[in-house]
Order: sequence, then structure tokens, then C-alpha cells
Amino acid sequence: MLEPLDKPGWTPGAAAHLLCRAGFGGTPAEVRALHARGLNEAVDSLLDAPEDSDLFPAPSASTPEDLTQRRESLKGKTEEQKREIQSLIRREDQSRMSELRAWWLNRMRWSPSPAREKAVLFWHGHWATSVEKVRSPFAMWQQNETLRAHSLGDFEGLAQEVSQDPAMVRYLDLEQSKRDLPNENFARELMELFTLGEGHYGEEDIQEAARAFTGYRINPKNQQFLFVERQHDNGVKSFFGFEGRFSGEDIVGFLVADPQCARFLARKLWTFYAAENPPSKLVEALAQSYRQSQMDLRKFLGTLFRSREFYSPDVVRKQIKSPVQWLVQACRELSLPLPQDSSGILRQLGQTLFAPPNVKGWDGGRSWISSATLLLRYNIAGNLVRSSALDPDAILPPTLSPEAACQSLGERLFHFTMTDGLRNQFLAFLNEHPADKKFRRDLIHLMMSTPDYQIT
Repeated sequence: MLEPLDKPGWTPGAAAHLLCRAGFGGTPAEVRALHARGLNEAVDSLLDAPEDSDLFPAPSASTPEDLTQRRESLKGKTEEQKREIQSLIRREDQSRMSELRAWWLNRMRWSPSPAREKAVLFWHGHWATSVEKVRSPFAMWQQNETLRAHSLGDFEGLAQEVSQDPAMVRYLDLEQSKRDLPNENFARELMELFTLGEGHYGEEDIQEAARAFTGYRINPKNQQFLFVERQHDNGVKSFFGFEGRFSGEDIVGFLVADPQCARFLARKLWTFYAAENPPSKLVEALAQSYRQSQMDLRKFLGTLFRSREFYSPDVVRKQIKSPVQWLVQACRELSLPLPQDSSGILRQLGQTLFAPPNVKGWDGGRSWISSATLLLRYNIAGNLVRSSALDPDAILPPTLSPEAACQSLGERLFHFTMTDGLRNQFLAFLNEHPADKKFRRDLIHLMMSTPDYQIT
């Protein structure tokens, strides 16, 4: 079992750690307010935050494309006219995807429910689909909303929804799966990447599961899931020692009930929220906690965020920020809006939302950092602190002594854990330069241009 954090362990630094990992960080004032609540109330305030849909009106991608109408528009046209129409459709789709990415990033930046958005980001990398293949802004928005609706709920409910999600149906070729010719892509990835992990199923299990998922289609007029019974294999199937005329829903139910599913997901959740390479004993404790929560993420995270293990020295300040975490957290810490070209920035840094590199999602960890992307982070940080939206006086009042200024910025950017070496470096900079606004911007940029700032 996970051990609860003792009362002395709930420090301002622990509150900052919770705010960064459960969400996307915040200002020193927000950290202090969270700490003042006490651990239990702090965790509840993050996981039970109110719905925020009214604050973020749906983007244009929320209107489904009528593919039947699109096909009709091409009838009777010359090849050149068809190319022009298709080019126009691509430009419109690109514009809608740009708006959709900005819409979600702004939810991460401004939402009063950052833990929900952080969970949506986790599930987006878990149930990975890409608009590059799906080719439907509406399907990507619809999947994002499905993930949000179930983000902190029970896993089976989410798994059942995603197994019939049009973006997933298209991404893993279920549209082409027929009664007499089942496509095995979704069945294979469902077991390998979504529920059990490698080595916990056989080829026959994949084949039998693929039969159960036949008949899954997408209505071309409204882009909703459509079950075509005449294309479904309703024959007897043998799966994990059971026999019956199983449907896709049955297969999902069997997989979620397997104890290995909780073990697989618990490891993945720990890696996302805490640290890489958890020891096997910890994985078993996490899996036990996840099963006891009935695989309800809100309950599981409530236990995790109150645990001593989550605040251990092996976890705090040991995780490399993903590009999304880096950008959104920087803007939250500095009280800045997101840059206008946030999607382009993330693409350069290696994390394009709605377009993970493959069905495995992003590798994360050290893969986020290379010599090129590290330099890009430093340069982008410079652009952020030179933004006219940044108020240096609010971030670093000019009346502070060098020691107090260093302490203040250290709390904001390094969450009470600045090393002596860094502190001495910044103090030397403070003592050598005048306390004007340009200097204070330069100091913030200097702090953000360190390897230490790339971890959280």
C-alpha cells in the first residue's frame, strides 16, 4: 500500500510540486494559497474543481463535416476543379485545427480545473490518434471532449467510449474491418498499448478480439459512430479462456477486469505524474491502490497525491518537462498569456497536439531534450520575458535586496529547491547589474535558460 504523507512533509515546496504535477504550476501566491489549505483540502480542490466549459466556447471544429456533401461537391467537376476544391478543404481543415490547438492550450493555461486538463493530456498520449491520418478536425475535437468527460472517471467507461470513438475507429482501421476479413490493428493495440502491455496476450486473442470489433463504422453525414450489424461477426469466439458470441464491449470488459490492466496503467500513470522506472514493489502498491479505487482516476490520484512516495526525493524535481508542460507552466508562473504561435512553438519542441508521432504516443522523459530543443527552449524563454505582457515590477520588485530578489525568483521558478551553485550564480549577476527593467528581464531569462529549469 502507499504510505500517507506525514504532516511535516506538507511544505510550501510540496504544494508547489503538487500544483506542477497535478496541473501546470502557478504563481507563488497560488502555491501559498494551496499550501494554506492543508494537504487533504489541497488535493480535493484540484481534483474536484468545477466544470469550466462555459469559459471556453466550442471552436469551429465542433461542427461535423458532412462527407457525403463533400463528395457531392466533386461530382461533374474537372480534375483541376477537384484539386482546387480539395485544396480549399485542406486549408479550411488546417485553420480549424490551428484554432482547436489554441482552444485546448488556452484551457490548460486558464482553466480553474488544471487537474482535469492534465488528465486529458495524459489520456491523449495514451489513446494516441493523429489528425494526420484521421483527417477530421471534428473527430479530433470530439475525441478530446470524450477524454475530458471521462478524464477523472473510471477506466472501463472511458475504454468503452474510446473503442467506439470515430477518431480511433478511423486511426486504427476499424472502418475497413469486415465480418469475413477482420482488421487486427485495433485489437492488437488495445491489448499491447491501451490495457495490458506486451507479453500478456497471444495471437489467437488478437484474432478473436478482431472478430468482435467488426461492423464498426462512421456515419459520413454527422461523423458519429455507427454499428453495421451485417458486417459484424456474431459467431462464437474464444477469448482469454471464455467462449461466447462476444461483442467489442465484451472484449473491453474482459481486458479491464484482468489484474494486469491495473498494473499496466498504474505504472504508466506513475511515469506521467511522478517519475520514470518505478520499482516493481512500488508498481504492485500502485496497482493495488488503483484496483481498490475500482480504477477510478479521481480516487486513485487522490491517494497518490496524498502519499509519501509522491513527495519523495526520487520524484520531486526529477521529471523533465514536456514541451506542453514547459510552455504552459512558464506562462502560469510568469502570469503571461500564451504566445500567439504556441502551436508552432510546440511543434518545434517536439510535441504537436493532436498529432503524436505514432500509436504509442510520445516517449517522454529524456526524449524531450536534445541540444537543438534545449537551445530552442532558451530562445523561446527570452521571447517570453521580453513580451510586453510581462510586468517585471510585479515579478521582481526593484526594491528587493539581491538576496531577497534571488529568493523570490527561486520560489517562483525553482519551487524552493534552488541549488547553492545556482543561487551564487544569480547573486553574482544581481550584484553586477543595475536593477532596471531590462536587467530584471535578463535575470528571469537567465534563470529559465538553465538545465534546472527544464525539470519539475
